[in-house]
Amino acid sequence: MNSNSEKNRGLLEIIKEKLNLRSNTKARNIIKSGRVKIDDEIVKIPSQNVNEKQVISIESSKNKTFSKTSENDAHKGFTTIFEDDHYIAFVKPSGLLTVGTLKKKREKNFKDFIKRQYKNENGPDAELFIINRLDRLISGIILFAKSPEDEVAIRKRWEENSKRYYALVEGVPQSESGEIKSELKQNRIGRVYSVAKNQYSKLCITQYRIMHKSTKHSLLRIEVLEERKNSIRAQLSEKGMPIIGDKDYKGHNSPIKRFGLHLFSLKFHHPFEKQEVEIKTPIPKVFKSFFKSKNKTA
Repeated sequence: MNSNSEKNRGLLEIIKEKLNLRSNTKARNIIKSGRVKIDDEIVKIPSQNVNEKQVISIESSKNKTFSKTSENDAHKGFTTIFEDDHYIAFVKPSGLLTVGTLKKKREKNFKDFIKRQYKNENGPDAELFIINRLDRLISGIILFAKSPEDEVAIRKRWEENSKRYYALVEGVPQSESGEIKSELKQNRIGRVYSVAKNQYSKLCITQYRIMHKSTKHSLLRIEVLEERKNSIRAQLSEKGMPIIGDKDYKGHNSPIKRFGLHLFSLKFHHPFEKQEVEIKTPIPKVFKSFFKSKNKTA
């Protein structure tokens, strides 16, 4: 995108106008990412003055490449699926820790990858603060705040959020949709199981609907109304529908070489917009293609 500035004014103001942006933060991030050139020279200073004879060019974000973030070249950069002045979201892949552990040799984790990528794009002073987490095996939406104030604001009503998952499971439910209610308790090694209601149990409610099915497997859309850690895994397993790859809950080896659970929808109250915001992702391609393959006995 090329343009001449009409008069002497700040670069930030020009970028907002040319890209039809309402957000100073987004315009500032575009400039700091190195995508803006004045007379063919990259400029990363939002307050830079531009005279009427100078030409501004803006590189498309689609052309931007990222450096390697892991030794096996598995993570070359993560696509932003949501962003405004206060929050930004990405999709964590299956098999990657959300945050680091306290082990002597620290494992690679999603939070570190994202923070490194964000600093590369927006400057060394750019920071992010993680809002939600997913278990290593589960893929899906991870939301970050752009400041400590943004984090505090969203956490005030975070417990009101709603989440929906895609679950690729062994077995086929008898009905196209249904609801699972059970009192779940966690044992000393973190395993969750159904019990009679007691002071240590929690009522968990999971609704499901069949999206695709074959003779031996189903793709379910899951909505969680009440949950505790691993409640989806435990409830599906106890109904004879363990998630593929979930050996802790009676599942077998995964035919798609990954765990069959993906957080595709996250809805929350936006403390600054004063309304509900929903972030969504499509069904993972590997989930859909599993049912399309003519050679699989799914």
